[in-house]
Amino acid sequence: MCGRFTLQTTWAELHEMYNLIRPEDVGKNVPPRYNIAPTQDVLYVTENKGERRLNEGRWWLVPHWAKELTSKWPMFNARSEDAHKKPAFRDAYKWGRCLIPADGYFEWTKNEADGKKDPHLIHLPDFEPFAFAGLSAYNQALDIHSCTILTAPAVPEIKHLHNRMPIILSQTCFSQWLDIDTAVDDATKLLVDNRDHELISYRVGRDVNSSSASGKKLVEPL
Repeated sequence: MCGRFTLQTTWAELHEMYNLIRPEDVGKNVPPRYNIAPTQDVLYVTENKGERRLNEGRWWLVPHWAKELTSKWPMFNARSEDAHKKPAFRDAYKWGRCLIPADGYFEWTKNEADGKKDPHLIHLPDFEPFAFAGLSAYNQALDIHSCTILTAPAVPEIKHLHNRMPIILSQTCFSQWLDIDTAVDDATKLLVDNRDHELISYRVGRDVNSSSASGKKLVEPL
């Protein structure tokens, strides 16, 4: 799963990576974030008629038909194996596929000595920025934009930390993934073209266990 992530990437890097050419997406400033948590607003990229669009919305998908924000089920992750069949994610899988910019995410293991949780930061070599495969939705009644991150069974490099992981999509698949004309079955096939086997990790301090913690110290090796 993915319950926290980081985005230290500069605006110039985001602009180039996602080919953002709209005037309103030029010259922005994106401050680094070291502990992004569910229900917080995050950036995500969609595409409409070939034009990339940078959006901001709640990291906790709110389906277009929902009558309230609350949900008894966690909606910040969606299982890639069956999201296209689930009522909560089915429409978003057809028309709301998105990319969620990031450059790291956290997972936790249980410390056998004291029983507490030890956090680990997972990232690509050299903290190369990447994109989670995601789904997005707009709920008109609640006037809220939102998104979720697709997950898959963990690869061997990550399995010792958690049995599931977010899908980090290869950049060569961005256009097809975002294109609403790409059929659901074809979009699902794209998810195997990912960078999950390239990930590395290291332990960080327990300050990040609190979703209210912030600052660069959260991503420093323990």
